[in-house]
Amino acid sequence: MIIGIDASRAFGEQRTGTEEYSYQIIKHLLALPEAKKHEWILYTRNSPPAAADPSLKSILRFASCDVREGRGVSYKIRQISLPCLWTQVGLAARTWMDKLDVLWIPAHTLPLLRQPSWLREGKPLKTVVTIHGLEYEWLPEYSNWLQAWYLPLSTQYAVLSAQKIIAVSEFTKRQLINRLKADPIKISVIHEGVINTSPSNPSPKEITPSGSGEGRKGGVLKKFGLTPGEYLLFIGTIQPRKNLERLIQAFSGLSSQPSGLRLVIAGKLGWMYDEVLAAPKKWGVEDKVVFTGYINEAERNSLLLNARVYVQPSVTEGFGLPVLEAFAAGAPVVSSKGGALSEIVGEAGLLFDPFDVLDICHKLSLVIRSHSLRKELIKKGRERIKEFSWQMAAERTYKILNSKF
Repeated sequence: MIIGIDASRAFGEQRTGTEEYSYQIIKHLLALPEAKKHEWILYTRNSPPAAADPSLKSILRFASCDVREGRGVSYKIRQISLPCLWTQVGLAARTWMDKLDVLWIPAHTLPLLRQPSWLREGKPLKTVVTIHGLEYEWLPEYSNWLQAWYLPLSTQYAVLSAQKIIAVSEFTKRQLINRLKADPIKISVIHEGVINTSPSNPSPKEITPSGSGEGRKGGVLKKFGLTPGEYLLFIGTIQPRKNLERLIQAFSGLSSQPSGLRLVIAGKLGWMYDEVLAAPKKWGVEDKVVFTGYINEAERNSLLLNARVYVQPSVTEGFGLPVLEAFAAGAPVVSSKGGALSEIVGEAGLLFDPFDVLDICHKLSLVIRSHSLRKELIKKGRERIKEFSWQMAAERTYKILNSKF
């Protein structure tokens, strides 16, 4: 088969949720032994040039090497040079020009004017779409009448017209069925994966209230003025649905917190963030809240490895990848019940009501004060991540792409 993939999100320099998902699934798909049976076409944007993108090179080098048989994967790269309407014009045109058997879209939007079945000897182009959730409702563009019309309509079109749908959580699947009237028979739930960043020593790290700890990659902590084990950590884009104002308010209410304890909010500025940036002063903790801005992978791993607690306060999430990353790094997790988070966290973390500041404060306080509870949650988190891997996600995605429609 000839399988086309929308790789437009996979190779940016600052990958977040859907971008990381695209990158990891493509990487692991092309590395599967079964991938050699097919021809793969990756559709990329013109900027940055795909051929010069180090992450793309590493994926293709990884994919084209098979030590057992010495035969590589057949792939092509199609750069679509359009600053706008990339999917509805550029990618749509490629479905007419390339003889695809399957088109997989890793994030929501399906081309309307794709090649029809009458040009394919009655064989329709098979389409698979991954839906990460309905979080588009929280985008600033949603207040614009045109985007408010286009965003839900394009998602609903993809859900109703694609032959197969991948949902990243049971929560997302329920949303698609209940709100968009999707056919449950064509929806498969495939959880995202995680890369294990924990130290080689399998025993849970021990961080005492005095702040002692291994202090791995101390240069990163020094950069942000942090001490190992003396900060709470959140990672994600600063935007309304992340619920950071309530988190800061709850942090200010930790009356018995150690004097050196800080709250680290790590991630780039997204939209409608002014009130979040103003919240530390409003609640009297401006000297205890650290905004790092965008962090790279090494900084991310170091911050996770040395955090006393990882906290995910989101109102809603279609999945919640940073929670798995915290488990993998050996950080105890305190999370909201919003969206799919309770599904992903399971029994491996403490859960709170995202709208209840007192509940957030209480759950954080329990974990901050108790060394034994932190140790227990670290152990549970390491067991929990055994249920999630990019390899398993890629294998299940491949079965759908290769299945009979």
